[in-house]
Amino acid sequence: MKRFVSILIFSFYSMSIYAVQLTHDTSKQDGKMFFNYQWEDHQKQTQSLNFDLPLNSINKKHHKRFVPELAHQYVYIELHKAARAINPKEASVKIRRKARDIEIKVTSRSQNLLDKWQRSMNQSRESAFDQYLEDNYLSHFRTHLGQKVIKPDHLRYIAESKSPLLPIAQALYQKVPENSETRTYINLLLSWVQSIPYSTLEDRSTSNGAGYLPPPLVVASNQGDCDSKSALMASLVRSLLPDAKMIMLYLPNHALLGISLPFRTSERRLNIDGTEYLLMEPTGPANTKLGEIANSSNSAINGNQHSYEIIP
Repeated sequence: MKRFVSILIFSFYSMSIYAVQLTHDTSKQDGKMFFNYQWEDHQKQTQSLNFDLPLNSINKKHHKRFVPELAHQYVYIELHKAARAINPKEASVKIRRKARDIEIKVTSRSQNLLDKWQRSMNQSRESAFDQYLEDNYLSHFRTHLGQKVIKPDHLRYIAESKSPLLPIAQALYQKVPENSETRTYINLLLSWVQSIPYSTLEDRSTSNGAGYLPPPLVVASNQGDCDSKSALMASLVRSLLPDAKMIMLYLPNHALLGISLPFRTSERRLNIDGTEYLLMEPTGPANTKLGEIANSSNSAINGNQHSYEIIP
């Protein structure tokens, strides 16, 4: 089994103007959690927001960190199951655990059968590892340097969160003046997400993704790091704009979003496969509008130190 390392996604940058959360109150009743917010938007205007969510939609398990030893054990067990399915008249299999790998040795009197079952066992190893990732909401990814890593499956979290979080998207949309541009809604939503307190939650250099919070838990705990808050923002946008083209952009120590909308020449955007994506910083604490990003993000993108996923 190949060795993978976790992608480290965390960020904090300083700018002169910060997103401010003025009040945050919650209460529980009749199987629901009620939320009440006040915050300052990009124009320094006080905004308020009220909504409720079913408790069963925000009480799901915390994201699990990637533990290579547990993945190793899972694959080892699944390989033994696959080996037992082989007719002993065709081939025999020996499986040995090593420090960072699993050795599979197939023997057979027939070279064709040996090749067949060696391929089959290798495929079983890859399938078992992929299944472990899927069961734990993890995914393969490549950094801008081509390094293979394991990270939280942000795209799956976004897809599964858009329906449970629809009440938030609707409550925010109702605050937007009639016939407003889409960017008006995006900026209001962006200012609210930015006002949610930034938290690294724990040392990401050793946590292997344990600090990541799925979108509903960012709302429930009122805190989140950059990939957690970016996934929350994407979920809420996708709730009301199912056809909007979006990307999640990964920098060496940060994550942000892009959305395809009409843009102004002064706004920061990124062209990917012929589509211009307006960039935005859901993380905060800087109070930045759609098309404005941190200097550190701009430098990384200009230096081609970025990779991305297209959000379905």
